[in-house]
Amino acid sequence: MSYYELLQVIASSSLLTLALIQLLRGFWRQGRAWLQGLLPPRYLKPHRMPRSTSPHLPPSAPHE
Repeated sequence: MSYYELLQVIASSSLLTLALIQLLRGFWRQGRAWLQGLLPPRYLKPHRMPRSTSPHLPPSAPHE
């Protein structure tokens, strides 16, 4: 196998790998959208934790 043929094989396998990745990403997105369509609406909302508010202390207050 010559150097030029080896480069062709590397290039073609790289292109096929990228095409396969794009295809699998499309299937993944469709599957996720389908699964989210099956879930009740409360599961679709982003889950955020409430912020804990700390009392503001004056700068002269000692640290514990």
